[in-house]
Amino acid sequence: MVKSFDLSVTAVTLAALSAILEYRYLSVHQVATIVGLRPKSASELLLRLERHRALSHFGNTGIRGYGKTPKVYFLTKRGHRLLAAEYEALGQTIAPFKPVNMTSRWSPLMYHRMDTLNVLASLERDFQAMQDYARVATLVEYRREKIGRRWRTETTDYVSDPTTAPNKIVPDAGFVIEHRGSGKRALFLIEVDCGTTQLLSFQPDADVNSFTNKLAQYDRYLASGRVTQRYQHLGSFSGFHVLVVTSSEARVANMRKAAATLPASFHPYYRFSTIKTVRQKFLHDGWLSRDHADHTTYPLIKGT
Repeated sequence: MVKSFDLSVTAVTLAALSAILEYRYLSVHQVATIVGLRPKSASELLLRLERHRALSHFGNTGIRGYGKTPKVYFLTKRGHRLLAAEYEALGQTIAPFKPVNMTSRWSPLMYHRMDTLNVLASLERDFQAMQDYARVATLVEYRREKIGRRWRTETTDYVSDPTTAPNKIVPDAGFVIEHRGSGKRALFLIEVDCGTTQLLSFQPDADVNSFTNKLAQYDRYLASGRVTQRYQHLGSFSGFHVLVVTSSEARVANMRKAAATLPASFHPYYRFSTIKTVRQKFLHDGWLSRDHADHTTYPLIKGT
C-alpha cells in the first residue's frame, strides 16, 4: 500500500486535481492546457497520481470506426480526500465526492463532450492571464444541480411553458465573467458543433433538429427573458451572447448564411468561431456575428 505522504503535492499538482474535480473528468491535453504544462509532463504527472491511487481513468482503448479514445482521468475517493486535506490547510472546502458513472463511461456522445471540454480548457487558460476580469462560474451540460426538490443539468431550461420536450433547451456549456472594477457581469452560452448537424430543415413537418432550428430556439429563449431567470443565482447580467464553435471556417460561413432566414434583430447576440482558433486563443478578437453580411470581427471582452 502506498502511503499518502509519499506523494508531494505541488502547486501544479493541486491545480490539476482541482481542475479534474471541477469538470469531473479531463484528458491529458486538457489538464496540460489548464495548468500550463507540456502534454508529456502532464501525462507523467497524471500517471504518477494514478499510481498513488489519487486518480483512475477510462478511455485509452480502440473503438472500431473511431480509432483510439483519449485517456481521461477522474478523481478517486483517495484523491478527493487528498485534495480536501490540501484545501483544508488553506482554510477552504471543496465540493463533496461524486463518483463517475463507469457503466456509461464512453459513447459517441463523449467525443462531443471532449470537444466541449477542449473549448473550456482554452477558456480556463486564457482567463488565468486576465487582470481586469474574473471568471465567476462555468456551466457544463452533464453536471447536475438541485433546484428546489428537482435535479437537472446545469444548462437545462425551457424557452416557454409548458416544460415539455419541444420547449427544452440544453446549451453545451456556458460561463459568467465579472469586471473587477465595475462589478458588471456577462453571461455566455456555448454551442459546440462537430460539423455533423444538418444546417436547414427543408421539410417543415420533419422531426429534424437542424442548426437553424436550434438558433431559432435560442432566439425564443432570449426574447422570453427566461435565460436571466434561469441564471439569476449567478447575478444580473449587462451582456449576453451565444458562442457557436464549429469545425472549420467554411462551416462558419455556411452556418451564417443559413441563419439569414432568422430575425436580424437577434444577430448581434451571437458570435462564431472555429474549434482550432479557440483552442489557440479563446479570447481572440476574430469572432463573427450571425449576420453573414457583417464582415466586422469582434473581441468577446474589451481590452483583449
